[in-house]
Amino acid sequence: MRKRFVLSVKMLLLGAFFLIFIFCATTESQKAKENENDPQYQYQKGVVALKYGLEDEAIKYLNQAIALDPQHFQSYKLLGLIYFQKKNFEQAAAAFQKCLEIKPDLVKVHNQLGRVYWEMGQAKKAEEEFKKAVVFDGNATASYNLAEIYFKQEKLELALDYIQKCLLKKEGWAKAYSLKGVILNKIGRFSEAIESFKKALQISNTETDKAVYGLNLSVAYINNKEYDKARSLLENLLPRVKDEKIKAKITEYLKMIRNRRPL
Repeated sequence: MRKRFVLSVKMLLLGAFFLIFIFCATTESQKAKENENDPQYQYQKGVVALKYGLEDEAIKYLNQAIALDPQHFQSYKLLGLIYFQKKNFEQAAAAFQKCLEIKPDLVKVHNQLGRVYWEMGQAKKAEEEFKKAVVFDGNATASYNLAEIYFKQEKLELALDYIQKCLLKKEGWAKAYSLKGVILNKIGRFSEAIESFKKALQISNTETDKAVYGLNLSVAYINNKEYDKARSLLENLLPRVKDEKIKAKITEYLKMIRNRRPL
């Protein structure tokens, strides 16, 4: 009798174990099924895939997220970024446009869509998107992009206005100080251009940037007829520069200094 009781207890415990195992397995299966039907889960899989450089895999997951939830704006945003990286500008534009239909106040997406239009050669549309970003929050990057557009269109005062707006929002941006110097140099305000290039050089982080900003500063010195400063800067720069194109420019400018003629 006692042996039978012990055996029954063992059987009960074993049965309980199997019930727990089946329950856990069923729960995990249900959870996996729920995850597959969760757009945010598919989006996160896309994010992870992109981190590992699997762009096409990421696109697949993001499209699954959108199929589950057509209003999942994060997926459209990330799709736009991936297509932009792949230089598939038409699909990038379509993804960003859809994102903005759902969330029209996403400043960064307006700016990104503007960059896509710029790459597509649609300057007017690019300008419109950058302006929307500026209107929302005075976006520094959008202001920079507008300054770049207007500079290329020879609208120099407008370009200067936007690069100044950019620097009001993002004071420590070396690239923006460099563009400001380029604009001022083009206008003929050489002394101000010099100060702007000096600022860019002072806060730049990489040797390549330092070489470019130093070269720009030397141009402003030459145009301002400060030949000794230009020569000293270029001679200092030459041994540190690795880029052959920049070296060639430095050599060219040193020859110009000897001939005492502005650029």
